[in-house]
Amino acid sequence: STTSTLSAFHAEYDRGTDVGSVFNGDDENIPVPFMVFAPDAEVVLPQAHTASQLFGYERDSGIELEATSGLVGLSQLFLRWLALMPGGDHTNLIDPPGLTVMRIAGGRYRVTAAHRVVWTWNNEFLHDPLSPNAYKDDLHFGDLVTMTIVDVFETDCDGKLLSYCPTFDNRAIYKTDERVERLRKSSSKIKRNINIVANSQTAARVNKAACMLGRLGVKAAVTVKDTVQKKIEEERKKQSPENSPASPNDVKNLQDFERKVPKPNLTSVEKTPSSSAVKKSVRSEHYVSDDETLSYDDR
Repeated sequence: STTSTLSAFHAEYDRGTDVGSVFNGDDENIPVPFMVFAPDAEVVLPQAHTASQLFGYERDSGIELEATSGLVGLSQLFLRWLALMPGGDHTNLIDPPGLTVMRIAGGRYRVTAAHRVVWTWNNEFLHDPLSPNAYKDDLHFGDLVTMTIVDVFETDCDGKLLSYCPTFDNRAIYKTDERVERLRKSSSKIKRNINIVANSQTAARVNKAACMLGRLGVKAAVTVKDTVQKKIEEERKKQSPENSPASPNDVKNLQDFERKVPKPNLTSVEKTPSSSAVKKSVRSEHYVSDDETLSYDDR
């Protein structure tokens, strides 16, 4: 577009009946607000014109808000809001929870999300230890700081924003480190790439192949198990009870045990006189019969 201001562009856009005829069908020449916001979009943003106002005395008095509608006023208010955090990086989506989408009647959607904004602190405030709203970190000019913003917005069926209202705490600003932020960026990219790969057709084929390999591994394990069990049974047969001495503790081999236990030689026992018989046949030298022990009076 050859217009120098957004208002002139807006007027030229309204006069055109077709966006493609006015801008030669090139989407790159269309400003971002026309692609992001619906024509009747509304926003509610901080009214502060300077960072000293928003992050300074409004910590105690509260944040003043300003609402506007229409692409012109909306764009102006948005630029002022972004200028409060110069060079801020708003692309740090907090996941989880990520995006929470609720479908509304009429084809609209209400979405909630949260992101971290990282920017360079360009203010210098006197530290007041008695203030209940003092920053937890001692912030100085040039520090890299971060703040969490909760986004609540509605979209139409085409995905264009109908309303937007950020929620944040201007007292919850913390120092951060450039190396930490780079690490978070790289980890987020890796996670995003992993999700893309996991949802691709190649990943589905790899998962299918992995499942097949897993099944083959299970079958191989079962085959090995059967082979080992067969070998064990063969070894048990080799060491059968017939080849091993019987034990009285083995109930199964009790009959074999009884057969193999040596029986006593009854014939030899019968032929050998008992000890009592031997004692009776042998008399001592001073043996006296019972008849001889009788007294003469008894006679």
